[in-house]
Amino acid sequence: MSSSHLIVGLGGNGGKIIRELRKTIERSTEDGTTDVLFDFVYIDTSEDELAKTDEWKVLGKDIDLERSQYLINKSSQVRPVLEDPGSFPGLSSWIEPKDVFDFVNATTAGAAQKRKLGRVVFAQNAARFVATFEQRMNSLESRAGRVGAVVHVVCGLSGGTGSGSVVDAVAQIRQRYPDPDQYRILIYALLPERNASPAKAKSAAGYSNYYANAYAALAELNAMAVGKYHPENVLGGGRLKHDLYFNGCYLVNNINEHGVQFEVEQEVPRIVAEFIYQKTLNMGWEGLGRAEKGENDVKNFESDSGIGKARAKLFLSFGIERVVVPEEEIKEFMAYGFAEQASRQLMFNNFRQGEGFADEAVQKDWRSEVRKPEIAQALLLTDAHLTLEAGILEDDQKNALWKPIRDYWKQIVARLSPEIQADKNTDQTMWISVLQSRLGKVYDETYRTLGGVAKFYETKSKARLEMARHIGAHVETDLFAKWRSGESSLIQLRQFMDALHELLDERLGMIQDAISKGPGELQKVHTRLAELSGKFNGVGFLGKHLTDKRESLFADIASLYQDLSVVRTTLEGQKFAASLIPFVKEELTALRGTIDELQQKIGTATERVALERAAQLGDAEAVYQKRIFDKGAINAVMKAMTMDEQSQVARTQQVRRAIIDLAGTETDAFGRLNKSVTVSNLVSTLSQESARIVELAHSELGKTLQPVLHVNIVDRLARQYDANPAALKSFVAGLYDDAGCMLRFDKTEVDRTVEGNAGGSNGRVQTIGVFLPECEAQRGFRDALADQFEKQKTPGAETRIQVGKFSNQIAVMKISSLMPARFIDGLKDLKHHYDGLLADRMEAHLLHGEGDGRHLPPLYARSAKEIADAELHRPTLVAAKLLDLIKQRQNKTTGLQEWVFVQFIDDLPSTTVLPGREWPDVQGGELPDGIRTAIAKAVKDKIATEYQHVDRKQELDRAFKQMARERFEAAGDDDEDAQYKALLAMRPTFLKRIVGMS
Repeated sequence: MSSSHLIVGLGGNGGKIIRELRKTIERSTEDGTTDVLFDFVYIDTSEDELAKTDEWKVLGKDIDLERSQYLINKSSQVRPVLEDPGSFPGLSSWIEPKDVFDFVNATTAGAAQKRKLGRVVFAQNAARFVATFEQRMNSLESRAGRVGAVVHVVCGLSGGTGSGSVVDAVAQIRQRYPDPDQYRILIYALLPERNASPAKAKSAAGYSNYYANAYAALAELNAMAVGKYHPENVLGGGRLKHDLYFNGCYLVNNINEHGVQFEVEQEVPRIVAEFIYQKTLNMGWEGLGRAEKGENDVKNFESDSGIGKARAKLFLSFGIERVVVPEEEIKEFMAYGFAEQASRQLMFNNFRQGEGFADEAVQKDWRSEVRKPEIAQALLLTDAHLTLEAGILEDDQKNALWKPIRDYWKQIVARLSPEIQADKNTDQTMWISVLQSRLGKVYDETYRTLGGVAKFYETKSKARLEMARHIGAHVETDLFAKWRSGESSLIQLRQFMDALHELLDERLGMIQDAISKGPGELQKVHTRLAELSGKFNGVGFLGKHLTDKRESLFADIASLYQDLSVVRTTLEGQKFAASLIPFVKEELTALRGTIDELQQKIGTATERVALERAAQLGDAEAVYQKRIFDKGAINAVMKAMTMDEQSQVARTQQVRRAIIDLAGTETDAFGRLNKSVTVSNLVSTLSQESARIVELAHSELGKTLQPVLHVNIVDRLARQYDANPAALKSFVAGLYDDAGCMLRFDKTEVDRTVEGNAGGSNGRVQTIGVFLPECEAQRGFRDALADQFEKQKTPGAETRIQVGKFSNQIAVMKISSLMPARFIDGLKDLKHHYDGLLADRMEAHLLHGEGDGRHLPPLYARSAKEIADAELHRPTLVAAKLLDLIKQRQNKTTGLQEWVFVQFIDDLPSTTVLPGREWPDVQGGELPDGIRTAIAKAVKDKIATEYQHVDRKQELDRAFKQMARERFEAAGDDDEDAQYKALLAMRPTFLKRIVGMS
């Protein structure tokens, strides 16, 4: 049966952990993952984490959240609440004092590291959060086919967003899903790192919210856990009361219990994500369940006298150590390596035996290539096309009336000459003028049915842009086909385009030269025509009637008129070509730019792929895992793939098709492809297609070479340790040691025996799980390995060795449980900043969701001296009241009753207003040490001077009894009343240690 897990990320740290968890899930290919279902809800006041799009990828594949899985709440809408709190019943009871929000404006970023602002922003969007959470839970339960899930709330405690919303998020979830067994809620809270850069922003007194926030959040979570804080329902008011808000709260720091430090931005979120993933896949680990439920103790809290439950023991920490054949890294290393090869083929297509595809172009004489007649014909760039002897546009190409210029005029002259000669009405002497007239009419009016030669080219000149675009598109289609087939690379196409551009410049120069020589050519024809015309007109009677001399001369003259028409038409065509070529060059320049753009995108993608490859299988080891792999074997497989030219060409062609398909399967142009591809999706396509190819290639090559994927970790360890039992023993012991909890512990606090913990566990309880995969091929070594894990286990810890889900790794997970927050090393530093900010009224209220935190139980247990002092404090206050040192009076400003301490300084009376309106509030409230000391001294002095006689002492005892009787009657004659019982309990101390009665 599958288990269901809903991950709730609060704030930036929550987003980072979700991202790393989704990466871990995506990279896992084992069948075991199908037993676990995940869903996600991410809530933040900034899109910063979502905007890091390149980080939300695995092998180029997007693993980002769906729109239905995240909420971005803004902090700029606080003003309406402050101006009209009565309209917001879920906020009105705790929004005061409103002036603490005066710093908020339209430019305030996120929750500005203020927990109370984080709570306001969450409260304003709580309905959306609840709706989103319920939708994701419904979806998760629907996929699982059963109700129930584990809710994992991940956040940081030091900022404003996650720290400010964790209490309400947990409370709202528990309100909707109250069964703590069916819907377990686990919190993973990141504590502030030491010397953190955000902590440099300090108050004028030198105290940092970054540290104080964490202490305040721990205080609220602790208070919830012991039932001393029931958060206001931010959706409609009223207290949300539950016996168990959350099942456990993991505390995480960037320094583990052995003093090993972790990088904060990526490594810590990655470790948290890995732990969540590993433990969710190993739900059969019974010890984990008991640890998270606090079942290893008769009670999961510590008490303080006068408070009752004070410190919850629902806090935990974890450590994880993996020994892994880093399959995802190996696969990515190989995939990125192949992607580099594929991109080189796309760009350069230069295969070198023994090397694979090189990153430089094949040298070729492109100037000669573009001058081949068949190339010009294929690209519509012959002289005939440029002068419009042949049509460029499709309609013109289909026009049967279009003939080459010489053929056209030859046809016209061949038709007109016989007609003129056969016309009985035309005298021979008129033949030349008639021919000239008729040819002129064709030239000026009927050439290609567009009104003559000049008119034809004038009309067509208006379509030069369309013709140039058609040529450009034609060239693009031709080049794209060559690139699609793998015949040419992008760099080769660029070089071809450069040569073509150079050729057009050369052609333009030649055409312009021909145009300049055109008048001379015309003059030569005219001169020859004048010469022959003179001879024609000079033929006499005999030449006319007895010979065919005039007919022969007319044939020559007709041929010259044909030449004249050809030269004149060609000259117009050349002028047209000269005006068309710049348009064509512009289109081809744009096409060259388009190819350049694609080349640059692929080049940039290749650089990113190379960087990704370099980041894999490096020498630096993460502290939380040991990688075992054979770099030589990996390189051997890669070399076998790379050196096989035939296979390599076929494989890279698959990558090319995948890239082209980004623009659609019918794509036949670079422009269309360029619009569809980005560096990001190029990296994705290169990576994903390469990963698929690597998998297929490895399955074949692994038959003859040492396999590097799908390798069992036990098999790999057997090669290293099977013949060395001593080394194996040391290796296993080291794994237990390296799986240190992600928290430093205050040994003094861990070892302390405190009041209110009678019968409960002392120190932290450790639970360890070892997950070792099966390996039939190395059954004997696997048994020996399991035996070593059993022998080397940590004394006193509950350790379970069981079958792991992943064949490529061994995981050791360590849980420290049943911990009060006081076990945290560094908690005193957090409290130092917290206490410092409490002295500032504004900061004190911004630290907590409601009030200033003084109503919350202390995180530290009292020392023996503090307990002794506390035993005297309340009886001392009672004595001060009975001695009229503490009196009740009316405040002259408010008219309300208040309690004041009256003392004499230099024989002059002075009063100090005490916190609390009612007497129980005064007794239970916290007083500054100076006031407590002054009250104790005043009581002691007055008793020493006025109550030394036994009668006077008995008088005080009678006054004490009268106070107790009054309380008994006020409680409705209830001798179980807490205040009455407290008075009875303190009477012996009052008489013996304060009044001095034996």
